[in-house]
Amino acid sequence: MPGVGSGRLLEELLLSQERAHRIGAIHRLDYERAVVLTHDRWKFEAGGIPQFCYLLATARNTQGPGGDDDEVLLLRVEGTAALSMEADLFAVREESLRDALSAVDDPSPGVVLDVSLDPFTRNRISFTGLNCRILGTFYEDSADGHPQLAWGHDVDNFYATATYQVYKPLGEGLSQIASYLKPDPGHPVDKVRIGAVRYASTRRRERAAKQPPAPVHVNVYDFIGHKTGMFGMTRMGKSNTMKTLVARTFAASEQQRRQGRPPVGQLILDPQGEYANPNTQDGTEIAAIGQEHVVIYKFGADRREPHVRPLGFNFYDDRQLDAVQGVIAEALADSTADYIRAFTAAEYAAPLRREDETEGEYYQRSDEAARGRLILYAALKKAGFPVPRHSAREARYPWRAAVKMARKLADALEAANSTVHLDRGSRGWVGVPAEALETVVDWLLEQIDADPGAIEGLAAFAKSNAWKAAVPIYTQTHGKRSVSGYTKLQRLKGFHQPSSLEDYRRHVYEALLKGKIVIVDLHLGPEGVTRRLSEDCAEYLLEQQTAVFTDGRDAPHIQVVLEEAHNLFTAQRYKDDLDVWVRLAKQASKLNLGMVYATQEVTGVAHQVLANTKNWVVAHLNNRPEVKALSQYYDFEAFADAIVTSEDRGYVRLKTMSSPYIVPVQIDRYGPGLVNEARRAAGMPPLELIPTPSRGGRDGG
Repeated sequence: MPGVGSGRLLEELLLSQERAHRIGAIHRLDYERAVVLTHDRWKFEAGGIPQFCYLLATARNTQGPGGDDDEVLLLRVEGTAALSMEADLFAVREESLRDALSAVDDPSPGVVLDVSLDPFTRNRISFTGLNCRILGTFYEDSADGHPQLAWGHDVDNFYATATYQVYKPLGEGLSQIASYLKPDPGHPVDKVRIGAVRYASTRRRERAAKQPPAPVHVNVYDFIGHKTGMFGMTRMGKSNTMKTLVARTFAASEQQRRQGRPPVGQLILDPQGEYANPNTQDGTEIAAIGQEHVVIYKFGADRREPHVRPLGFNFYDDRQLDAVQGVIAEALADSTADYIRAFTAAEYAAPLRREDETEGEYYQRSDEAARGRLILYAALKKAGFPVPRHSAREARYPWRAAVKMARKLADALEAANSTVHLDRGSRGWVGVPAEALETVVDWLLEQIDADPGAIEGLAAFAKSNAWKAAVPIYTQTHGKRSVSGYTKLQRLKGFHQPSSLEDYRRHVYEALLKGKIVIVDLHLGPEGVTRRLSEDCAEYLLEQQTAVFTDGRDAPHIQVVLEEAHNLFTAQRYKDDLDVWVRLAKQASKLNLGMVYATQEVTGVAHQVLANTKNWVVAHLNNRPEVKALSQYYDFEAFADAIVTSEDRGYVRLKTMSSPYIVPVQIDRYGPGLVNEARRAAGMPPLELIPTPSRGGRDGG
C-alpha cells in the first residue's frame, strides 16, 4: 500500500534534506510536460535554476512517514512558462510604475524604474514559472528480495497539481540521478567517474552557493564492444574524452585479467600524433600508464625506447610483399603514366591458388611473381633501400632473392659475370645475393634486348608480366623516353625496416590480445601511404577476428579508436561493402570490436552508423545543419541552441547505453591522477604527480 513501509529508498537516495532543496510546486501537469511554480527567493537559496537543470516532483509527504505516492517524477527545465495570473501581475507592476512616475519630480528611468515597491507587490511579481519536460519516473522495485531504484520513461498516473512538491537535487542526490543506470541483469557493470554535472556555461552562481560538485559515473562496459560517437569542433575536448575512456577501459581490462578473464586490447589509429606523444596541457601521456602496457608504432622509430617500434615493413621479405605492394601502389596512385598503372597491377607477392586453376597454372603464376620480385628488389636497391643482411625466414642464412632459372641460363650468367655466385637449389630455384642484384638484372636485360631466345630460360623472363611491368621502374626508360622510375619509390624509404622479420600488423594484433594499448602514429609520412597503412591495419584486424568467429569461438574484445570519422563513414562510401571501414562498422559488434569514432561533422557519417551508435558524446558544434542532423537522435533537439552557443572545452551532453536520458557533463581532464589510477589497476607503483594549473576540466584535444 502507498505510504506503508515503502518508498524509503526514494527518501534516502533522492529526497533527503542533504540531497534535495525545495524550490516550488507544480502549477500545471500532463503526461509529457510540467510547469513549476517557484519564487525568486527560493531560486536564490537553491543556488539558481539554470536551463536544463534537473528537478524532482513528488506527491510524497517528505516530512513524515510515507505519503500519497511512492514515485518521483524527473523533470528537466527547458525554459520559462507564463503563469495564469502573470498578466495581472504585469498590470500591478505597470500601475506601480505609473504611480511612481506621477509622484516624483525627476521622471528619469533611474528614478522611476528603481522606485521601491511595497513588500506585498514585490512578492506577488516574484513568482515565476518554469517550463519543464518530464523525462520519466523513479520508483522503488525489488530484485532478488532487495529494493532498488527503478526507472520508467513515462508517467503512469498523476494527481492534483497542488499535491506535488518540487525539489532541486544537489550533491549526492544529483550524482545519483546523473549516474543512474537502467538495471540489466545480462550486462556487466563497472561504474567509473567521467566528469561532473554542468548545466550551463556560466557557473558563477553555482560556485558562489558552494554546492558540492555532482560526480557523473558511467558503466565502462557500455563502451566495450559497442559504438561510441564523439561529436564536436576541434579543440572542444574530444581527444581528452578519448584518453579518459582509454584509461578507464584499461583499468577495467586489468580487473578482468585478475579475475582470470581475457583482457581488452585497445587500438588507436592516430592521424595527428596527439595520442602517441606527450601533451603539455595534460601534463602526461597515454604511454605513462606503463611501457609494458602501451606500444607505439611510428614512422622512423629507432627502437631507443622499448615501447616505441618502427611502423613499416621489410620490403625485401616476400611474406610481407603483399602489404608492401599496397603501400607502393598507394604512393604511385596519383600518377597517370601507363608504366605506373602496369606496375601497380602486376603480381609480385607469392600468389594463393585459385579454385579455377590447375596446379601447373598456379606454379606458372608463382614463377612469374618470383621473376618480378627479382627486378623489383633490384629497383629498391637502386632507390636506396638497404638490403637485409640475413634471411627473414632463417636468421642464420644471408639474404637471397629466390627465383626460378633454367640451368643453362644460370650457367651463362655466372660465366659472363665472375663476381656473381648463385646459390643453386632444387627444381631450378636459385638464390641471388644482395650484392649481385643489379649485376644479374642488368645482364638479363641486356640478353633480352639482344635475343630473348638465345639462351634456354631467358624467354621466361622476357614474357613475365611482373618482370615487364617493373622494367621501366628499374631502367627509368619507357619506350624511347625517360621516366622517373625507381625515384618515385624513394619517399617510402622511411617505411622500410630491414630488420623486420614479420608484418608489423601481426605484432599489433598479438599485443592487442594481451590487453595492451597500441597506438599507431600516422602523422608522419605521405598522406596516401599512412592512409593505406591504417586501412591495412584495420583489414588485418578484421581478418583475424573473423577467423576466430567463424571457428566457433568468442572473438577477443578489442577497442578501436578512430579520428576524422566523416572521411571514413560517408553515406556514399557506406554503399561499398568491400570498403574496410564500412566492414568494420557493419561487423564490429558480432566480432567484439568496440569502435570509438570522433568527427566534427554529424552529416558526414552515414545514418546507418549513427543509428547503431550506442553512446553519444556531444560537444560544441558551430552550425545549425550539423545540430539539425544530431537532433534526429534521442532528444538532443532540446539542447540544440546550447550546443551551438556554448564553446567550453570538455562541456558535453552525454548519452550512454545504460543511461535513460542525456546528462550535461564537464568531462574530467586527463592527467597524472588518471594515469596513476590505471597504473594501480595494473599493480604498478604510482608516478610522481607533477602539479598542473587547473583549467576547469579543459583539455588540449
